[in-house]
Amino acid sequence: MSRTGRAAREAVPPEAVLTPAAVASRLGVAVATLRSWDRRHGLGPSSREPGRHRRYTVGDLRRLERVVHLVRQGVPVASAAASVSAGAVPPIGPPGQVPDRVASRRRRSLRGAAEKLDPDAFRRIVVGFLDRHGTVDTWQKLLVPFLQELGERCAEPGGPVEVEHLATDGIIAALHAVSLGGTGSASVLLACAPDEQHSLPLEVLRHALAERGRGAISLGARVPPRSLLTTVTVRKPAATVVWAHTTELARQVPADELTGTRLFVAGPGWDGLALPDGTRHLRNLAEAVEALA
Repeated sequence: MSRTGRAAREAVPPEAVLTPAAVASRLGVAVATLRSWDRRHGLGPSSREPGRHRRYTVGDLRRLERVVHLVRQGVPVASAAASVSAGAVPPIGPPGQVPDRVASRRRRSLRGAAEKLDPDAFRRIVVGFLDRHGTVDTWQKLLVPFLQELGERCAEPGGPVEVEHLATDGIIAALHAVSLGGTGSASVLLACAPDEQHSLPLEVLRHALAERGRGAISLGARVPPRSLLTTVTVRKPAATVVWAHTTELARQVPADELTGTRLFVAGPGWDGLALPDGTRHLRNLAEAVEALA
């Protein structure tokens, strides 16, 4: 296995700091190349202390990985560095490229960490998958099957509700741990139906859009109709996405009154419902990212 392939297998703890040699090894470049990129393109460590050796954060490493990805596609280093700094960088690798056996193996590891109530191990597994495969594949190949299985178990009498809570918190912590750099202005508004408590899918969508350099603002769970209408009127987002996981919840959304924005709906709650003209039902995360980014 090549040095780059071996490094790609290994997850980096979000709190880690790395030497130039370690970063160079993971990227498959020379330390001298890192020094040159730092001097010429501002791609060095994000913080420095006088008299001490340089140390890279995980955010610095993620930024450099995106530069290397673009350079290997033929983009000049200067252009790649400028794109990464502006946040206008697509996810590393197209979605749908994760072998099923890889996803299945990581789901087993994720299940083991959750059942042991080990939030640090759980977060590291999700962060590692995000690093290597991007948000869309992490959600659709790793997390959705895991959460569906966990939801079935929690629905049984005496089900492990505490595991479900740990998993939700761990996924959100992993999303926050993976630095994506800057994004554009928040032109997409994300909101849950008025009594919808499950905002995790919108957190994942916001992260996936950030990978594409598209900024989004999320109003979170249980957004009252009046608050949603007021926010759309004041901010005038180019697109608005409203999530609902049941039909009862979806019917509470004032969809007909949401004018002045392109309305998208997401979640199984919208299946079979009549939608206002021009409204699109986003069926999965990959479709949502393509439509919005």
